[in-house]
Amino acid sequence: MIARIFYNTSVPRYLHRTRLFQQALQKGLKNFARQNIEVNVIFVGEKEIHRVNKTFLGHDYVTDVISFNHARPPVLPPGEPWAFGDIFVCYQVARKNAKRFNHTFLQEMMMYVTHGALHLSGMDDHDPHDRAEMDRQAEKIIATVLKK
Repeated sequence: MIARIFYNTSVPRYLHRTRLFQQALQKGLKNFARQNIEVNVIFVGEKEIHRVNKTFLGHDYVTDVISFNHARPPVLPPGEPWAFGDIFVCYQVARKNAKRFNHTFLQEMMMYVTHGALHLSGMDDHDPHDRAEMDRQAEKIIATVLKK
């Protein structure tokens, strides 16, 4: 797995914890992480997450995290890495929600990265039961990554 982390907003340097985000991403992607895939995590501001949400999903509001799965190109040569997905994380929403949920900024940012990875791996959160399961999985992954 190739994981790229982009900080396209004013995320403080002390929160540029690329290796931790990559570890959370790998655990959230589960078996997909063993494949030759590329995943991008892009930290953005409220204006950009709003634009992405409106342009690609038709939702006219700011949100915390958006993930996009990409289909494997049918003519890709064997062994060639392919763009598996992108995860957009809004740092400003993470700051607000960290206080709300009594998390550190880092924990909240990791929650969104992990949540996006779980979506890319096939999990869904359209009903309360599925959402609760995704949250449990994400919290377990984050606890494991932060213990190292």
